[in-house]
Amino acid sequence: MGGSYARTRWRLAGMMALIYAIQGAFWPLLAVHLRDLGIDGRGRGWIFATLALGSFAMPLGAGQLVDRLMPAQRFLALAYVVGTAILATLAWGVSVTPWSLFAWFLAYWLVMAPTTVIGASLAFRNLANPQKEFAGVRLWGTIGWMVSGWFVSLLMSHLGSSRAGQGAYEAFWVAAGLSLVLSVYSLTLPHTPPLAVGAQTASGLRAAVAMLRRREISVFLRTAFCVCLTTPFIYQVLPTHLESRGLPRAWISTAMTLGQVPEIAALAVLPWMFHRFRFQGTLALGIAALAVRFLSLAVDPPLWVVLAGIPLQGIGVACFTIGGQVFMDSRAPAERRAGAQAILTVLTTGIGSLLGSVLAGEISTWFSRDSALVFLIPCLIDVALLIYFCARFRPDCATKTQVDITDEAHPLGNDGVRGSVALTGHLVTESTDG
Repeated sequence: MGGSYARTRWRLAGMMALIYAIQGAFWPLLAVHLRDLGIDGRGRGWIFATLALGSFAMPLGAGQLVDRLMPAQRFLALAYVVGTAILATLAWGVSVTPWSLFAWFLAYWLVMAPTTVIGASLAFRNLANPQKEFAGVRLWGTIGWMVSGWFVSLLMSHLGSSRAGQGAYEAFWVAAGLSLVLSVYSLTLPHTPPLAVGAQTASGLRAAVAMLRRREISVFLRTAFCVCLTTPFIYQVLPTHLESRGLPRAWISTAMTLGQVPEIAALAVLPWMFHRFRFQGTLALGIAALAVRFLSLAVDPPLWVVLAGIPLQGIGVACFTIGGQVFMDSRAPAERRAGAQAILTVLTTGIGSLLGSVLAGEISTWFSRDSALVFLIPCLIDVALLIYFCARFRPDCATKTQVDITDEAHPLGNDGVRGSVALTGHLVTESTDG
């Protein structure tokens, strides 16, 4: 199946590139766009929080639909048709008030938040050895995010759309176009029928909850929850700060992609870091990178220093967010990994990011316009978390690390689709918010 399987891998890579390119087109400029519309920090916080609100619907809504009734590729095609319509509506500027935009973005993320996980599930089920091959496929998602950001920058620069106060509508048009392309492209993806598994997921979640009694896991989850109170400051506050420091808005998207560069490197060096620094050192490095990053912003440095520090964001996300997912995976039995990752996501991408978005919005409202002091709050939170994590996190030496899962347990069926993997409703990949 060599040639056919190679084509399948490239089709999955193209899917990942488009999924992340859509959000990468408008997400870095959303804060700037909302400010141009006259929406204050509190309103921006609630609009950014719609991503977290949409994530809550994943296990109960689209995840169960795809697990039981609808092929994954058809759900993606339908979802991106709806997403295209909503993005086009936003690009036309039909809604400009805070609560109407909140409603539109909430509708968008209720439909679109599940697609990242469902896309990952589709890839897992059509790869012969996902534990070894998924990283190479997922890498194209990061590349897609970066390329779409660069394209938006070039388009806005070419159109002369760099003046403050006129919004960033071009970014939404690009996202809408990419969404339409992905809707059609999804119909060409490998057929991935529902697994139609019964009550296994509920028992998996119950067993995963029992893991919380272990100290290393409870300390990590508390830390991960609190870290997610600070990460929304990156895309919610930093873009407007960059513009206030003199960076033309057309190049904000390109500047923000500097944070994705370490993510690419992390896919190669994370295994080495786990071996060299263990989980404790790797996760602590991620928290420290975020703390240093926010400290560098809080002292109000020149623009070039602000830009030079953006890769620290990527180091933080790679070492702590992705590293944390690997840690949870290594500590859970093979049949309980999906449930463990679901708990991690609810606490971080769900509750943590929701509260973090609201917190960032409130703090932005308290401080004067574009004050660098707004970054002092997440800095202090991350410093306190670093001290707590280093003092309390003690890996259980008796626990065998289970990072690799043998492929024999989940062979490809006659149709080339894996028949036994984590259910979509509980399969998790890292958050796309940076």
